Amino acid sequence: MSDSLERTTDCPLSSLGDESGLSEEKENAAGAGELHWQDGGLPVELQRGMETLRVNGELTDVTLSVQGHDFPCHRAILAAASQYFRAMFCSGLRESHEKRVEMKGLDSGTMHSLLEYTYTSRALLTHSNVQKILEAANQFQFLRVVDACAGFLSR
Repeated sequence: MSDSLERTTDCPLSSLGDESGLSEEKENAAGAGELHWQDGGLPVELQRGMETLRVNGELTDVTLSVQGHDFPCHRAILAAASQYFRAMFCSGLRESHEKRVEMKGLDSGTMHSLLEYTYTSRALLTHSNVQKILEAANQFQFLRVVDACAGFLSR
């Protein structure tokens, strides 16, 4: 069964590139009958599932309100993706208990783009939106988005 599981993953142990892990696997397989398996496809499935939950408004526990537009979200996802949201939701601030959080300093399209990134790892950067996304990504500490925007602007 473990052989079939390893074949279904995008990242079987033998392709992880860790020689010491590979030799441990052989020793364990010969001596203790163990396999240390890592499912490289699970992160993708988790991300798809989280996005589906967000889009369907399922299991959301906070609504970000921007310019009258409501964005149902998951505190845990936001906090995991951004130090700004981690501080907001995990340090006893008022927002950590509120169901609805009013977000200032950005427009709803920019928030949509940042949430799209947070839940899917994808963002559409254009000449018309990159400056706003850069400013908001900097404010909310989405550092990879900041880097992507800077790269886009330097081209």
